[in-house]
Amino acid sequence: MKTKLLTKRLFLVAALFFACQANSQVIFSPVFTQIRLEARADFDQYTIEQGNSTSHPYGFHGKYFNFLVGGDLNDKFSYFFRQRIIAQNGSVSFFDNTDFLYLTYHPNKNWMFRLGKDALAVGGFEYDAAPIDVLFSTNYWDNFYCFQLGGAAAYKSDNEKHMILAQVANSPYVHYGANLGYNPGQEWRSGLLAYSLFWSGKMGHFNTLYSVNMFERFDHKFMNYIALGNKLIYDRWDLYVDLIHHALDVDDWGKNFAGIACFNFHLTKDFNIYGKVSYEQNKSEVDLLSNNELDCLIPAGSTIAKYGIGFEYNPSFCKDVRVHGVLSYCDNKMDNSYANTNWETKTINVNLGITWHMNIHRMFMERGM
Repeated sequence: MKTKLLTKRLFLVAALFFACQANSQVIFSPVFTQIRLEARADFDQYTIEQGNSTSHPYGFHGKYFNFLVGGDLNDKFSYFFRQRIIAQNGSVSFFDNTDFLYLTYHPNKNWMFRLGKDALAVGGFEYDAAPIDVLFSTNYWDNFYCFQLGGAAAYKSDNEKHMILAQVANSPYVHYGANLGYNPGQEWRSGLLAYSLFWSGKMGHFNTLYSVNMFERFDHKFMNYIALGNKLIYDRWDLYVDLIHHALDVDDWGKNFAGIACFNFHLTKDFNIYGKVSYEQNKSEVDLLSNNELDCLIPAGSTIAKYGIGFEYNPSFCKDVRVHGVLSYCDNKMDNSYANTNWETKTINVNLGITWHMNIHRMFMERGM
């Protein structure tokens, strides 16, 4: 019995020392100490119309199963790790299924330096949310290879309301390394880099997540990217509007953009309803001509409109469980005259799901182990 009790206590000490949790894609300060598992499973029913054909796929599927661990090594160094335990095979390396794996140095309360696998420092509130919490996503979000190896430096104001971050990391284009002749797992040798400057601000009820980014392409030219995330937050409701623009060439301004708006209204402390709309397009003539000038976010000639409503229920008697439902409609049009491609797909999706968290540290504390 003494041996068993000693083992439990040693495990608890390890849990207190080694863990943390990520609430968003860009994390500045050390996070809470815990070891955590999180999972999500969904049921989807689709009605897909393309031309004269209609299909109705449906069924249950596992969405996420993640392991999170991290903590403070001392008063200057902290680390964080999030791994998708069950995921598709990576197209670049084993690290494809590792979202976060980084070491952070905090010389003082204002400065931070980070090295490792992290999210690209891109603005917008849809992008900022943890993937497991995104219930209805845009095409940009679906196709953004955001977790990359690199380094970052950040400065945070004394009142902790503003943060400026600069980052150099691998470009999302490394995931298309086959276009450059690299074998799977060697695409990082392509030397394609991403350069990002990011600002987050909190000004009363108004919050911002802004960024300017440059993503290096196969021809060693750049996709120029601007993301402006704006959010109003009040007691029972919040609204964010993300405005995104990117360009592959000097004459692309106004051709490639996305607008996303999401409104949340908390009927009770347990029950939230929300509505979300988005519009995306790519009318760049550069991308229409060559795979080496590919837009890695949205196919050339596309216009995509999405609308959706949904709910989230977090019961007060078990806040680690969330039940959600979404009804969404997507109109995806392709008009690429260079490739002689013209089609339209209309999709109605009904999604129901459950998310749950296993806070191992808290379980041990509550049971006195």
